[in-house]
Amino acid sequence: MNTLATRTLLGASLLLLPLPTGAAASGLDARVYPPIAFAPCNVLVQAFIEPDARNRSVEFVVDSEAFYTSSTVQLDGDRAPRTKEVMFRRLPAGIYQVRVTLIGTGGTRGGAVRRVQVMPTGRPQ
Repeated sequence: MNTLATRTLLGASLLLLPLPTGAAASGLDARVYPPIAFAPCNVLVQAFIEPDARNRSVEFVVDSEAFYTSSTVQLDGDRAPRTKEVMFRRLPAGIYQVRVTLIGTGGTRGGAVRRVQVMPTGRPQ
């Protein structure tokens, strides 16, 4: 596929992606930017968290068939900021499942799953 066709396909795909809504009933919503990119790329994962005294941490996981990484951020209950974000750097090509999980005093309180596609550049890295 030539470069122009690839970029056109990329642009069209971005228009078809659903936009995030407000925080889900679980008290957590997530956004991933960019949802489609060329490798290697940095991916920003944002968690939007409803304040609650039971909130203790939020876990970010980026997982594909060939690559896995994660990060856990501590929360200070209902005094924590509503938004937490983690940057995952230099992700290789692949289709990733991004999971964001809100952990509370009694275990898992909610979660969100998103998808990221990192396309190969077609040149050696």
